[in-house]
Amino acid sequence: MRLKLVAAFLLAAVILASAIIVARPGASYSRQDRSSLLAGASLRHPAGTDALGRDRLVRVAAALLLSLVGAFLASALTTSIAAGMGTLAAFAPRPIGALCLLGCDVFLALPWMFLLMMVRSALPLSASPLSSAAITFLVLAALGWPACARAVHRGALNLRRADWMLHARASGLRGIQLVRCVTPNLIPLLLPQFLVSIPAFVIAEANLGAIGLGIGEPLPSWGGMLLELDNSAMLFATRWVYFPVALLVLVLLLLEAVAPSDLEA
Repeated sequence: MRLKLVAAFLLAAVILASAIIVARPGASYSRQDRSSLLAGASLRHPAGTDALGRDRLVRVAAALLLSLVGAFLASALTTSIAAGMGTLAAFAPRPIGALCLLGCDVFLALPWMFLLMMVRSALPLSASPLSSAAITFLVLAALGWPACARAVHRGALNLRRADWMLHARASGLRGIQLVRCVTPNLIPLLLPQFLVSIPAFVIAEANLGAIGLGIGEPLPSWGGMLLELDNSAMLFATRWVYFPVALLVLVLLLLEAVAPSDLEA
């Protein structure tokens, strides 16, 4: 518990620092300084600049905030979808429940990253930067629910067989009335699933960006900055190119430390 509190405090500090960096006067993730291409650390650019002269510290801070906000919203959406599908599979008539579980199994049988790349590549890649960010996280949410839905289904089945559920049925509750009784009892299961999905979506967004299917320029993204590691000349010119990677690893470690270590089945 103490480790989780420390991790949560450090994560909050990193997020707050990133917000301050992005919000400070004159900060811009897209402004180019043509006289300082691939510059090292300085008072003007504490983490140097990239190949286009853009402040690396501001871009990394903006990428962190964008990634976490997008992953948070995508996780909320995918958890809601999973809650609906899992509850439906548990309480609907058997043929409908079996069809829902079959859909989950089909999604789980496919390689998730391959499916993610295939769906994302089929959508517009020339959209505006904000639209590309929205599309990326919507795709993550739309494809990330099956495993969570399976867990919710198992939890809902246990609730369906609970003594209080038998009393509710005997009292005449049916359909949506039973679902309203079940939903609050699923929160202890849904919350860990929600928290675990956030770092998974952060990694997925970075992977999509690294292959050119993520957030479009000039919006900063983890994947876009990871592409810099493929340029050996840039690696030789400045070591600050490793800064985004180091911060990404730190954020993922903090997210994993904050998330529950065991999920209810």
